[in-house]
Amino acid sequence: MAKIDMTRNAWRVAMVLIATMALGSTQASAQGLVDRARMLTDRGPASFEVWAHQRSNAVTSATLDAFYTGGFLTSDFLNRVLADHPEMATAGLEVGWSKRWSTRPFIKDQWSLTWSVGSDILTRAQWRQDLFALTFIGNAPSVGRQMALSGTGVRLGAFNRVSVGLEQAKSRQRIELSLVQRVAGAEWGIPYGTFLVSEGVDSMEVVMQTYASASVDNLPQDGGFSFGQIMPAYGFGVSGSLPLISDNRPLQLELEFRDVGVLWEPSGGQFAMVDTSLFTTGLPIPIAAYLDDNYVAEPGLTIQNLLDGNTGYEDVVFHTDSAVGRVLMLPSRLNAKLSYWPYDEFMMKAAVRAGNWMPQPELTMGVGWMPDARFAFGLDFRTGGWGQSRPALWLDWRITKKRILSLDIDDPLGFMWRQDMAAYTYGRGFHLTLRRIPGEDKWTRLMGLDRARAFGQSGRRPGPSTRNM
Repeated sequence: MAKIDMTRNAWRVAMVLIATMALGSTQASAQGLVDRARMLTDRGPASFEVWAHQRSNAVTSATLDAFYTGGFLTSDFLNRVLADHPEMATAGLEVGWSKRWSTRPFIKDQWSLTWSVGSDILTRAQWRQDLFALTFIGNAPSVGRQMALSGTGVRLGAFNRVSVGLEQAKSRQRIELSLVQRVAGAEWGIPYGTFLVSEGVDSMEVVMQTYASASVDNLPQDGGFSFGQIMPAYGFGVSGSLPLISDNRPLQLELEFRDVGVLWEPSGGQFAMVDTSLFTTGLPIPIAAYLDDNYVAEPGLTIQNLLDGNTGYEDVVFHTDSAVGRVLMLPSRLNAKLSYWPYDEFMMKAAVRAGNWMPQPELTMGVGWMPDARFAFGLDFRTGGWGQSRPALWLDWRITKKRILSLDIDDPLGFMWRQDMAAYTYGRGFHLTLRRIPGEDKWTRLMGLDRARAFGQSGRRPGPSTRNM
């Protein structure tokens, strides 16, 4: 009987062990399913952005206000503007918006589908110091000196884009193919030009090569302008992001590029070109200015002569025609940002931005501070781009655990451009972003999220905050 009881006890122990192992396996499997379901239901990052920037390296807010107000511009005012005017002046305008989404991981639970839409309006203008002096002061201070006009020009374009691609769920590395539509575009430039009036003011020499083009099938007539005359152009580009983050050190490098590609401009747009070398004495242009009751006009050169081709000068070429198709580079944009957190609440960063028709790269260096789990702010020093050094302020406000509202203000005093304190500012701009950040992965460590406590609870954070991920 004792032997039978021992056998029964052994069976009971074995059944208990099997049941325990099965229950543990079931719990582990269930936990795995929960973790997997959480990963699958957690969407990737998303954002909505709007921005507007206007800047110049030559036109101050005081000068802009004077032209806006109108009235008589004194010679002292114009001479002060000319004294601070660089040899080559530039000005730019950027206005746009963008919306981005990312789906849940679905390719081996590692890759997400990402897509974005957006629009941009870009304008770039550049002009020589001599052209500014000739326009607003005249050629009297430069008599006997050849004035350079080369490099002057204006370019503008309005663009729409749609991008589709893949994003790695863990590293957040992204690659996209972009379809870009240039809704409308126009360009005018002076590749080569000089202007000279002799010291005796008895002769003039003008050498000019200039052109203009517009994406319209014909010029507006008496009936007015119709949007049906606009000829859009299309192109393809590659966009993407390569964020690199250290698991052991508070260091992050993010590389981003957008619309690296080409645009096919169709034939049929309007094109005009002037190529001339005028050497004249007596300054017959314009004739009408010298007419009075006792003066008999002699033949000379007028705008109508140029339009009719009856210039009387064999060295003047004026040509208009339909433009041929051509391939252009898209207005690409490249960004690189390095962030470092020596302390949990303190951040240092350096960034560079290039493209979007800017004449030179834009450099940014700054610091940031996160006093609590909801707010972070910082001060940046920015130089390059469209010109002139200036400060910039930024603010991050964590609306919810996974949503952050960010505001970047470029040259804050520039927004008070009609005030004396803003007289020597050279522009203004803002960038507003609403972001949804991903769930619990290593990126949350750099977003100010603490898994060990509820959002908004006071206490020391294990990881710092950053912005514009």
